[in-house]
Amino acid sequence: MTPYMNVTKMGQTEPGYLFFSPQDILRDNGYPAIYQDDGQLVWQGAEGNYSALQPQMLDGEPVIAYWTGYAGEGFGFGHISILNSSYDEIHRVTLDCKSEKFVTVFEPMQFDSCIDIHESQFTDNGTILVTAVNVTQADLSSVGGPKDGWIQDGLIYEIDLKTNEILFRWSAHEHVDQVKLSYLRAPLDGSGLNQTNPYGYPHLNAIYKYGDSYLLSSRYMCSIFFLDPNGNVTWHLHGQTGGDFELGLGTSFCYQHDARFEFQSDERVTLALHNNENADFSAPTTLTTGLLLDVELQGSKQVTLKRRTWDADEPVYAQSQGSYQSLANGHILQDHGATPKIEEYDENGTIVMRARFGYDNTMQTYRAYRYPWTGNPSTKPDVAACVSRETSKTTVHVSWNGATDVKSWKIYSGSQAKGTALRNGFETSIEVDGLAGGDEIIVEAIGGVGDGTRSDSVQVGQGCKSE
Repeated sequence: MTPYMNVTKMGQTEPGYLFFSPQDILRDNGYPAIYQDDGQLVWQGAEGNYSALQPQMLDGEPVIAYWTGYAGEGFGFGHISILNSSYDEIHRVTLDCKSEKFVTVFEPMQFDSCIDIHESQFTDNGTILVTAVNVTQADLSSVGGPKDGWIQDGLIYEIDLKTNEILFRWSAHEHVDQVKLSYLRAPLDGSGLNQTNPYGYPHLNAIYKYGDSYLLSSRYMCSIFFLDPNGNVTWHLHGQTGGDFELGLGTSFCYQHDARFEFQSDERVTLALHNNENADFSAPTTLTTGLLLDVELQGSKQVTLKRRTWDADEPVYAQSQGSYQSLANGHILQDHGATPKIEEYDENGTIVMRARFGYDNTMQTYRAYRYPWTGNPSTKPDVAACVSRETSKTTVHVSWNGATDVKSWKIYSGSQAKGTALRNGFETSIEVDGLAGGDEIIVEAIGGVGDGTRSDSVQVGQGCKSE
């Protein structure tokens, strides 16, 4: 089951549900999920490996996109599922491994689709941006490795959402003269000697499209690249050395996630990112923060700190993953990835919500988002009715996975109404008189887009333990 979420509010949060994919690290499984601000579960998808879950708009309608497939350590091979508000898959985005000539560390295993775990970002043109990884040989002598070494090349693709046509492809290794090995801040640590243990160059983890150009984040290079439509690097911001820019006070970063523009012009961009500055090969000693940076593209080439957010009372030192989402009214939602904690800050940088969904080193999620949503499941409500031996009363348990706006539940036995109760969280329990084991009941949803939807007929006592 999805984890219990413990929410503490210290102020007014922005409206919307919380979307993320909690993963049980010990059991190595997870679920795509939606939660309310009070910690109540709204929707849980099927069990599996999930990443890059993101609510977005497609053809004017809200949808959910997520990666699912075979996950390795920090990468994967799978597809992107796109679900409508009834939680039905309406599109499946794939990347053919054979036609793209992918080599993996899992040979001779074969995969139907080679999309990586890190991105599922829609564009305004009906396309989706995804990452992929491909094992290939490379000269690693400049970083202390073998000349005939092996890397896990990072690629990005822009794919038509509905036809799976590839519209753009870019490889870091094919641009190694611009995306240099010397930028890396990850140790070889014995990797790079063979195909089964390639060096993790460059570990791409975020792509966004602006006009015809692409903003690209490389975790292990602590770098942000801006690519022109032909894939050439227009500019490079390195979080430790500055790259093409001059880092100002408090603007350094490393091992970052979810980089994107908050503002863009020819003279300046405002860059938002989740700054881990810790990794699985380093001690988790650096505070994890959200950063908002002004980057002057001309003149001084100065990088200036505009905003830095962190929870002073409960600081986080996350080693991987995470996200930064700008909300309305200056609010920010931060997820801390390997640390199972989500935070919301107001326009003044004051924390207004903490949400914990597990203990450290037991649960994680790649990203988290707040988003408006109206769920209208194509399924029916689930019902169980059990008789108490002590009171002889019947308790009816009703839930409807994914329904967001049911107001109340009405219980029928035959043509007679037996009771009505306000919806109370994911599962509502209702005590009813006048029912006995073997009676048939139906529960009807009242209010919302699913108003009038009825459950299947359920027999009282069926499948119940003694109460």
